[in-house]
Amino acid sequence: MRTRLAIAALIWPMIQGVLFGLGLIALLAAPLNPSELLTAVWWMIGLTFLVSTPVAWGMAPWLRMRDRPHPRRLTRPGA
Repeated sequence: MRTRLAIAALIWPMIQGVLFGLGLIALLAAPLNPSELLTAVWWMIGLTFLVSTPVAWGMAPWLRMRDRPHPRRLTRPGA
C-alpha cells in the first residue's frame, strides 16, 4: 500500500497537469467573456484535482508491474 501511494503521489501532478492543459485548451476555444472564463478556470482547477486522484491511484499498480504484457512482444521458439 505504501508503494502504491508513493507511485500515485509521483504521477498525480503529471496527470493533473495534462488534464488541466486539455481542459484549458477547451475553455480557451469556447466563446466566453473574461469574467466567465476566470470562473471556469477555477472550476477546471478543482475538477482536475478531483479527477486526477482516482486516475493516479488506478495507474499506480499498473506501473508497478514488472512483467507487463506488451502487445508487440515477439516470442521466439525456445526463448
